[in-house]
Amino acid sequence: MALRSIQTAALTRRPTAHLSKRAAATVLVVVGLLLASIHGIHVVAHDKPLLATVIGAGVPMILSLLLVSVGYWTARSDLSAAYASRLVQWVFVGAVGMGLLVGTIGAHQYLAGHLPSDAPFQLATAVTGGVLGGVLVGLYDVQMQRRSERIESLQRATSEFVDATDRDDVCELTVRLAASELEMTLAGVWLYDDDEHALEPVAVTDEGRALFDDVPTYEPGNSLSWQVFDDGVGRTYADLHDQLERYNPETVVRSEIILPLGDHGVLNVGSTTPNAFDEIDVSAARLLAAASSAILDRAEREAQLRAQQRELETQNDRLDEFASIVSHDLRNPLTIAQGYLEEAKTHPERSEQPLAEIDAALDRMEALIDDLLSLARAGQTIAETESVSLAGVATDAWQMIDDESAAMVIDDDVVFAADRSRLRQLFENLFRNAVEHGSTPRAVSGDGADGGDDAPPVSIRVGTLEREPGFYVADDGPGIPPEDRERVLSLGYTTNEDGTGIGLATVARIADAHEWTVSVTESAVGGARFEIRTA
Repeated sequence: MALRSIQTAALTRRPTAHLSKRAAATVLVVVGLLLASIHGIHVVAHDKPLLATVIGAGVPMILSLLLVSVGYWTARSDLSAAYASRLVQWVFVGAVGMGLLVGTIGAHQYLAGHLPSDAPFQLATAVTGGVLGGVLVGLYDVQMQRRSERIESLQRATSEFVDATDRDDVCELTVRLAASELEMTLAGVWLYDDDEHALEPVAVTDEGRALFDDVPTYEPGNSLSWQVFDDGVGRTYADLHDQLERYNPETVVRSEIILPLGDHGVLNVGSTTPNAFDEIDVSAARLLAAASSAILDRAEREAQLRAQQRELETQNDRLDEFASIVSHDLRNPLTIAQGYLEEAKTHPERSEQPLAEIDAALDRMEALIDDLLSLARAGQTIAETESVSLAGVATDAWQMIDDESAAMVIDDDVVFAADRSRLRQLFENLFRNAVEHGSTPRAVSGDGADGGDDAPPVSIRVGTLEREPGFYVADDGPGIPPEDRERVLSLGYTTNEDGTGIGLATVARIADAHEWTVSVTESAVGGARFEIRTA
């Protein structure tokens, strides 16, 4: 919708009735040749001294030939038909104005009986002066009109431009505006990628993509674009072949405008011809770059606000979850403890059993509180990461598993970025879940449970995913039924009456904090397999 409005504005701003550029150039050439011919006749017919002939006929003839060159320039220039037609109109006004003025003087001389013999040539000289005056005024008017129309078109277009909220959309609209409103069809936007420390191409006009098979990425010291981004000063290059620092020595781009977009990146506007851009082009491009930079600033702020809003919503959801657990799961053992405490007070002689039940209830509450604290820490945003070894962190986590009968095997290793402490917690929870549930037939829980003293030993394998970045933790236990695999990571889900439903939910929270994903499937031997994708 925004682009359609921009294109509609571009079409409606230009006049619809005007000469074609070729017709306008032809008019200028014909008028110039006609006046030059008259002045040529004057040179031949002039019977006055040489200096008078040169001044009275030779100079006007040269000026007439200048009009011919203006017509030739008009045909070769990038002036639109509307502007060329406007130039012809000014030439006509100048010619008629001077012609009427000198014609009036000639009529007065004729009526007074003093009309000079070369009056027609004087009229032609006056018309020549008027034509050249019209050319000068017309060129100035065309320049002012171009400037005014470009500013107006940018103002109209940016009313739609500011609706863009995503930075990629902002960049796409920027290059489309450059093409549709500024008639700069070879344009592109490069944004800075902090991870790569480079300027990555985000949006390029259709002509740009057709001209370049592979749009380059600019790195420190390898291009003029990086220089502009680094020092924040826009530059215009009349001929890139004169610039030794250009990115591609064989580039087909000859002239270029490179403008900074604040800390975001750069806007490049190019042409395959040298000296393609005048002051109006540069001024208009600067206005577009300034508008784009401002909108990118706003888009960045809004993205941060949306992220903060999502974080607040997530925290509110977690508070609701904690409130539910505290009000329900903690209340139950607390109620039990209070009941047995009253029984112990009432019958102190039989207090051994009530005290044992109170002790069990307090242990249950302590486990719930520990799990809740781990869950709260697991979901916190990760500020910094470091390079960690999958095998190293898994081995460290395994030291916390108090089960000599269980075994852990590392199939392969990989180094990736993570918060070491929370990654270790993730492994500990997965290992504990596998050990405590792996030997229980069809046991599924989000936390620890006792598999029994006679339970067979559990074997756990850790390795990397084959086709994508990530790792897995798999066991040889009874596995998890397909209908439970999506719910097993949910907070509070457990099939064990003594479980809290927090252990595996903590695994999911740690993965979310890293912007990873977790899925549950079946291992090669029919047990449970947790796959964590890190990209």
